[in-house]
Amino acid sequence: MKIQISLIAGFFILLSVSSPVSAVDPYSQLGNQLGNVDPRSDELGTSYIPALFTVSQPRLPFNESSRIGLVSGDIAEYKIRLRVGPGEYDYITLTNYVLEKRPWATKSNKNLVILPGHALTEKFCSDMAIYYAQQGYSAYILDRRETNVPGNETDFSFMQDWTFEKYLQDTFKGIRVSRIHTALLSGKSAESIEVTAIGHSHGAMLLTAYEASKYDDRPMGSVDRAVPVDIIIEYNPENSELIHNQTQEFASITESIENGVYSDSSMAGMMYIAYLASVEPEGHNFSELTNRQFFRLMASQTYSFSAYPYTPDYHYWSGDLNGLYHVDEDRLLNLTWTGAVPYTPKYLDQYMAGLMGNVEGYEIDPSRVDSPVLYIGLGGGFGDYGAWWYENEVGTTNNRVTTITWNDQGHGSLLIDSNSSDLWAIIGDWIDDNKNLNK
Repeated sequence: MKIQISLIAGFFILLSVSSPVSAVDPYSQLGNQLGNVDPRSDELGTSYIPALFTVSQPRLPFNESSRIGLVSGDIAEYKIRLRVGPGEYDYITLTNYVLEKRPWATKSNKNLVILPGHALTEKFCSDMAIYYAQQGYSAYILDRRETNVPGNETDFSFMQDWTFEKYLQDTFKGIRVSRIHTALLSGKSAESIEVTAIGHSHGAMLLTAYEASKYDDRPMGSVDRAVPVDIIIEYNPENSELIHNQTQEFASITESIENGVYSDSSMAGMMYIAYLASVEPEGHNFSELTNRQFFRLMASQTYSFSAYPYTPDYHYWSGDLNGLYHVDEDRLLNLTWTGAVPYTPKYLDQYMAGLMGNVEGYEIDPSRVDSPVLYIGLGGGFGDYGAWWYENEVGTTNNRVTTITWNDQGHGSLLIDSNSSDLWAIIGDWIDDNKNLNK
């Protein structure tokens, strides 16, 4: 059976639990806590005015924040929505998990910002964020613009303006406002709050490019420690065939964009397959395989569904036709078709293929990545292939680069596997070992 479906995204979704609680207006509490920072605007046009709100409304106004309520013990959830452009979907959302002393008050003054992977939302990362909140961090998940696009959208011309530079600007705004929000809750100066960022897949690409950008040089946008997880910035030159494949992928994506196709819909198809595997597991919509078996095949042999696989054995989860390992399969299926992002901008995929294909004009300056860096390759995903650039390029000017490869469970194993918390603990130990290190 030969199947040609481009699968870049993952289908690991998890539910987050929230309790609606009315919020009080915290702006009066802020006073002079932000030092010389004006929380109401910035040079990129972000407007941020914490205001009274409740979770009963499904979408938050761009200039408001809300306290959703307690989700696990004394860990509370907050939502902050920021307008980043004039279009209907031009906003980003920060979901904050933090240990409270009381509503709108915490002792935490250290931020951990999570940048999700391709087609993922905060639902994928909630368990991880709550884990770090329990360790004393004010943990934020930054949902990008594409998470706002509904499944019934048909006109994607707005994505023509969603360039990679816009995404770097959005990341700056998210990091900046995370500092302001933590300052609001903790009473500390926003500029004094340290930020550790974890990026997964596309989020790791954004984080690495951000580290090398002008935005990381700004006091309110700086990242003190970076943890890119499972990405390839450049291949080892010895991997000439894989480099050539990504050059071909770049050409294909570029041609689509030039023809006016600005969105990728691979996840929409995957959501439909997950739906069928959930509601009709023994159905036969895909030849001789049952719907459930086909989903397992996509998860465990992902490389066979792509014309240009990133690595020879690239997959999302380990398993076979009889079941997936390390992950609750029913939970994974249900959350995939109910919560993934169906449409994503092709510009992000183009940039990724340009980097890996050594295309002129698509480079990240390794000498500008000057924070402590922990690169984690997931053994069944990009693995050691991703470590090469961090070790041999960034490592020539930055002596605070650490790389590890973790297990062989697949590209999604950072998030909802039964032992994902083991990896979160490794990251936490590395952060502790790299505290108080100025650039």
